[in-house]
Amino acid sequence: MKKLLLFILFLFIIPVYAQELNEHQLDSLYEKFLQMNGISSADHPEVHSENEKCGFGMVNQVKINLERFSPEKQQVLKSLLQRPVRETSMVSPSGFFRIHYNTTGTEVPRYNPFLTTEQNVEQVGIALDSSYNFEVNFLGYPPPPPDNGEGGDNLYDVYITSALGNYGFTQPESTLGNQKYTSHIQIHYNFQGFYTEGFDAMLVTIAHELHHSIQIGNYTWDRADQDQYFYEITSTAMEEFVYDDINDYYAYMPDYFNNTERTFSENNGYNLAIWNIFLKDKFDYDIIKRQWELLPQMRALNAINTSIVEYNSNFRDIFNEFGVWTFFTKHRAKQGEYFEEGANYPLVRSTTFTFQPPEKKVTIDSKPVSNWFISFLNASTAPDDTITVLISNGDYITGVNNPSSIVELEYTLYDYNAQGSRKLNENFNYYSLFNTGQIPYLGSSEFFNSELLGINIFTAEYNYAFPSPFKYGVNNFIFIPISSPESDNADLNIYTTSMDLVYSVNQSLNDLNSQPGIIWNALGNNGQRLASGVYIYAIKSGEKTSLGKLVIFNE
Repeated sequence: MKKLLLFILFLFIIPVYAQELNEHQLDSLYEKFLQMNGISSADHPEVHSENEKCGFGMVNQVKINLERFSPEKQQVLKSLLQRPVRETSMVSPSGFFRIHYNTTGTEVPRYNPFLTTEQNVEQVGIALDSSYNFEVNFLGYPPPPPDNGEGGDNLYDVYITSALGNYGFTQPESTLGNQKYTSHIQIHYNFQGFYTEGFDAMLVTIAHELHHSIQIGNYTWDRADQDQYFYEITSTAMEEFVYDDINDYYAYMPDYFNNTERTFSENNGYNLAIWNIFLKDKFDYDIIKRQWELLPQMRALNAINTSIVEYNSNFRDIFNEFGVWTFFTKHRAKQGEYFEEGANYPLVRSTTFTFQPPEKKVTIDSKPVSNWFISFLNASTAPDDTITVLISNGDYITGVNNPSSIVELEYTLYDYNAQGSRKLNENFNYYSLFNTGQIPYLGSSEFFNSELLGINIFTAEYNYAFPSPFKYGVNNFIFIPISSPESDNADLNIYTTSMDLVYSVNQSLNDLNSQPGIIWNALGNNGQRLASGVYIYAIKSGEKTSLGKLVIFNE
């Protein structure tokens, strides 16, 4: 029994990945940060200023790695990370924000050239209060915390500067414990030369950066180097949620639509705002907030999956549906379906092959949490038939633990009923065979001349309980699956690592994530919460038994 327990514990160890920069990367980071501050160096005497979306990631990397720079470079970086000094300030109408700005020099606020400096700053205050009202009062996010008197008082400080050549950025400052930090925001003084300029750029930048201040002040900043894209997905989508008529996020969409085969974490997040727009339209705003509530206990993809499970769905199916939505854009957009602004979105890039009957086999290297679009052009028909296939790899677990891993998948299109194939649609004489190799979390959708034929999910069983770790007050239940059950009921026993029985039940199986199992509220036989620790479960249906481990936090 002890050997079995050791094997189970070894099998379910969850690796932790932290980003650590090498010496060359540190040097590059240092040079880039100097250039963003308009400072030349011996290695890079010419400074090239580029307008970028948000400096949040760059500032994070500098602060996270600060102690790894040489003492001389640390001194330079610390001086650059200090709050800027402005000539004067103004309080927003709500009294929550203090806006610091100059009235002379090159960085005088000029979002609307027909307004005075003070009137421009007044508009900043109104915009801050408007974004606060939507994100905090309407959506229910907690406000950014006070900064212990930095900036002259405990109001939240916003500085109008060159913003490192970006639209703006939010800078974490003092720790409040539990991964939470104070912060301040800097926004650009006029936004000239940006994709969105002037007044509109100011509005969406404030909506974007305010949510960064909420993220690091109430949830976690410590994961920003691991899941940077997740922070930007939310803040960029927040621009659309707060200011629907300003579409600065359009500028970044082609990068995703041309590279859907990348795994999620390879994206910068700006280009994936449509993911959160999709989740909001599919479910509601609260599913996004729920992910932030979960993030301090788990990685971003795990938080996304858990939130979707709590909405009685699963990541694999939802991710494939997201891929379908991204197909119906531009001239393929459908009124009242999919993305509301889909007609303005770019077309998703598809790899095209010539289909020469009777068959065509295509092999792809699929990364976890990625969508591949493959098109078959049949020139033997008049007009040409185009069959587009969306292959979704919804393996969010590997997307966390080994995002660069690749699995080889085969998709074959036929014009006859080949052995093992399935007909795409009764109205068309096409068949397909998708060789998944029994890899879990795969799905496909086919389109004939831009019309959806169907969605196909390929189920593979798994044998782990989730969420793990489970935390009281954060999670609502633990789902414990069983592979290939032999009856509709199952016995569930929960043991400590000393093999003390703490919970036992016989109940009907539930289906979750297309997998049968038992939903358990994580309470012991006495109805009380269990102590923090590792627990062993055994679930049995007929003669079929599954074993595993899970972790419970009781704080």
